[in-house]
Amino acid sequence: MEAWALGKYELAVSHPIAVFSNPMKPPNLTVRRAVLVWVMFWFRIEGVFCLWLGLVSAVAVPEPAPPAESHSEIAPTNCSPTATLTYENPPVLSATIYRMASTSGQPLFKFKRTATRSGNRIHVLREFSYPDGKPAARERVVYQDNALVHYELDELQTGAKGTADVEQVSANRNKARILFHYSKNASTYSSTAAKTEPLVSDTLINDMVGPFLMAHWDQLVRGEKVGCRFIVVPRRETVGFTFRKESETQWHGREVVIVRMEPSSMLISALVDPLHFVVEKNAPHHVLEYNGRTTPKLSSNGHWTDLDAVTIFDW
Repeated sequence: MEAWALGKYELAVSHPIAVFSNPMKPPNLTVRRAVLVWVMFWFRIEGVFCLWLGLVSAVAVPEPAPPAESHSEIAPTNCSPTATLTYENPPVLSATIYRMASTSGQPLFKFKRTATRSGNRIHVLREFSYPDGKPAARERVVYQDNALVHYELDELQTGAKGTADVEQVSANRNKARILFHYSKNASTYSSTAAKTEPLVSDTLINDMVGPFLMAHWDQLVRGEKVGCRFIVVPRRETVGFTFRKESETQWHGREVVIVRMEPSSMLISALVDPLHFVVEKNAPHHVLEYNGRTTPKLSSNGHWTDLDAVTIFDW
C-alpha cells in the first residue's frame, strides 16, 4: 500500500468508484469539526478551553503505552527455509497514483514494490517516482521470517530521513521495543536522539496492511472492528487505528469490499479523514485501490504539502 497518514496528523504506507456517485469519497467532517471547536470555545470562560488545547495537542502525542503483559512476542526465527513467507509475494508490484477522485488524468506518481528473499529474511524496496522516472520517495523494509525488523523512510523531495527498528529488550528476550530516529535533514539523521516505544501485537507499517486485512478477513466481513498500531516515523511513535467493513460494491466488474481505516481515538477521528481500501471480495483479497494520505508530497507555492491521493494497484 501507499504510505499512509492521517489528514491533519502527518502520518507518513503500502485508489473513486462509480457507484452511489462516489462511495469512496470520505464523509464531510467539516460540520463535526466546527461543532467540536465551537463547543470547546464556548466553555473557555470556565477554563476548559485550555484543557481542549491540551487534548488537541494529543493528536501529535503518543497514546499511553499498553500494560506490559500486552507486549507482543518476537516472531520465531525457525521457519522452514522452503516455507512461503508472508511478505515475499508478489516479487514485484506496481501502482499509479492520481489526484483524489480523478483517475483519468495525468498520473502524479508511480509506485513499485520489489521483494527479495535471502534465507528467512525478506528485503522490500518501495519506490515512488514522478511520471518521468525522477525519484520522489523511497522506503526500505526488512522482515525476519514474518516479523518486522527494520523500516526506513527517505523523503527525497524534502531531504528528510527516518527509521523504525525493532529490537529485543535485553531483560526479556520475548519482548521487544521500537527504536525511532527521524530528522528533517538527512545529513543530521545519524546524530538525532532515539525515541523508544514498547512493541505490541499487530503493529504495522504501510507494507503490512494488505496481509493484515487478509489475515482478519473473516472478522471484517462479519462487520467486526479490527485494531492495530501504526508506525509513524516522522512522529517517532505509533498510532491506534481500527479497520471495519463499510460496504460492498462493484469495481470494474469485480465484487469488492470497501474497508475503512480510522483512528481509534474518538477525538482524533473527529478531526481527520478516514482512509479507504477497495479489496477483492474473493480470495486472495488483493487491495485494488487505496484512497488517502500517501508518501510523496506536492509542491505548492514553494512549500511541500501532504498529499491525499488515489492509488490503483496493477494486480
